This record gives sequence, structure tokens and C-alpha cells, in this order.
Amino acid sequence: MSDVVTFPARPDKLAPVARHEEIAVYGAVGPLTVALTRRTDGMAGLIHVVLLGSAIRLEVVATLPDDAKGRAIADFVGPAVVRSAELAETEFAGRPEAC
Repeated sequence: MSDVVTFPARPDKLAPVARHEEIAVYGAVGPLTVALTRRTDGMAGLIHVVLLGSAIRLEVVATLPDDAKGRAIADFVGPAVVRSAELAETEFAGRPEAC
């Protein structure tokens, strides 16, 4: 049966997994969500503006200090990322052949 179905070899080490705690959600566009998170498994003192989606999973857009200045900047970056996703969605809907 091995000549019909070949299973991939298991990796020696599993890929590391980052754990994030949600602080705020800036918005959602289709299947994408933009949120402010803090890692709970390391990188203390930092917050992250992230883009969450089913295909991209979690993509860090910005990393900032976890203080009042960092939060103020994140509160500008997060909505800007949401707006960018909205504009991209509109553009793709108008020209589906461009996808």
C-alpha cells in the first residue's frame, strides 16, 4: 500500500506556537479581523497590531511598547489597517479578474 499513499515524515521538532491575548478589536472586513494583542508566552513589554484571517492565520502588522505611547500609536495603526482592508475589498470586488 505504500506505493499508493505516501505519508510525509514527521518533523523532529514541532514549530513554535505563539500565544496571544486579545486587548482590543479594531474591526473586521470579510474574514479578516484587526486586533491589538499581547503575547502571553514571551516578549513582555510589547503589544502587537495583528491581522487575523483563515488563510493568513495571524500576521503581526506592528509591534509597539506596552505603554501609553505604544497604545496611542496602536489606536491609530489599527483603524488604518482596517481601512486599508476595506479599500482592498472594494477594489477586488470591482475588478475580480485582478485577483
